[in-house]
Amino acid sequence: MPAPPEKFAFNPARSIMSRAILQNLHRQKQALFLLSHLLDEEFQHLSKSDPQAVASVEFSIQELLRQIADERRELKCAIHQIDPALPGIRDLPLILDESIRDQVRDTLRQIDVQEQDCARKAAQNAVTTRGLMDQNQALLDYLTNEIRPKNGHTYSQRGRWLHPGDTGALLKGRL
Repeated sequence: MPAPPEKFAFNPARSIMSRAILQNLHRQKQALFLLSHLLDEEFQHLSKSDPQAVASVEFSIQELLRQIADERRELKCAIHQIDPALPGIRDLPLILDESIRDQVRDTLRQIDVQEQDCARKAAQNAVTTRGLMDQNQALLDYLTNEIRPKNGHTYSQRGRWLHPGDTGALLKGRL
């Protein structure tokens, strides 16, 4: 019986890296779960027109996205240490210890589902935000048109009565 390829032979360092990769994927999954809840909360605040609450949730979302990006960079470095030639994340279970391959596959599937769910929620929040912005802009335009004088018989910004087209005026001179 031929020996297994060296790449897949038991290697304690690879085993430790495999566990670290699994833990990283688990943290990403939990972060995406939290992101989903934050996006739901943001939508609720958008529905209630509460800009301060939306802003605070948005800061939390941005910080969480930064942390997810950091986790992904760490994952990329860990994968590169095991196999620099790995073509894609879907092939990750093939280079890890056999004992955790199924866990990694399941976690990757769950991450994918959660990413799609978060993308849908973020798109819904973006549409709601644009709708509220358009509504507010229309109201602002309406109010501006209502308070703008209909005719030009008003004082200028400096308090002067300026009407270049006035036809009536006092005549100066002798009668």
